[in-house]
Amino acid sequence: MTPELTDAGCLQTKVKLSDLIERRSRVLDRTDLSPTHRAEVLRSYNRMIRQYRREIKLYEAAHAPSSAPTTEAAEK
Repeated sequence: MTPELTDAGCLQTKVKLSDLIERRSRVLDRTDLSPTHRAEVLRSYNRMIRQYRREIKLYEAAHAPSSAPTTEAAEK
């Protein structure tokens, strides 16, 4: 289980995700890698991309404004 992200950690993770997606697209265009090596690199990048997206999604869910009415709104 990964620890919950802080505001700064979420921003860092978004930057890392963006960088990794860019790196993955460059690997897709490379022809100098063996098929096995290319597949391993892409598998690793995809795994990390999924992990970063999961962490960001958990952070956003934990910090989303609640849609349930507050007690103050219910009293009015």
